[in-house]
Amino acid sequence: MGSSLRRLSDGADRIARILLVPIGIAFILVVFLGVLTRYVLHAPIVSSIELARISFVWAAFLGASICFKGEKHTQFSFLLDALSGRARAMLKVGIALLSVGFFAFLTVKGAQMTELVRATYFPALGWSQLWLYLPLPVCAAFMLCHALAFLARDLHELAKSGRPGGAA
Repeated sequence: MGSSLRRLSDGADRIARILLVPIGIAFILVVFLGVLTRYVLHAPIVSSIELARISFVWAAFLGASICFKGEKHTQFSFLLDALSGRARAMLKVGIALLSVGFFAFLTVKGAQMTELVRATYFPALGWSQLWLYLPLPVCAAFMLCHALAFLARDLHELAKSGRPGGAA
């Protein structure tokens, strides 16, 4: 089960990385063109603000998912560094359980929020505001996959630390 969760997590990470590149480039181009047309040509592209906002939110959430997968997010590592053996393994399982609960909550509530705004539209673009809210449940689901893979890994380490001759 741990290997299938790891494969699912790796797949979610690949999708996030594939999506982040064009969205990040689009964000940079939209902001650049928006500034250029507004301040140099004195003919602003009204929809550039909405496009920049959508692409920024997507890039931020996809980046957060990638950071979480690489365990590059903010952590209280001093707590883990202060412990060893079984106590450290138990703390890691506790953190993984909290992460699973948090990301499951975000996935469900984010999907509900996205559904509520689906019928509202951006004034300049005419697009559904769903595109602004969709990154929350999508990326929370990606992070839930990562958290489940971490939980499986940490449970395995905990089980190993409880065996004679296991990790100290």
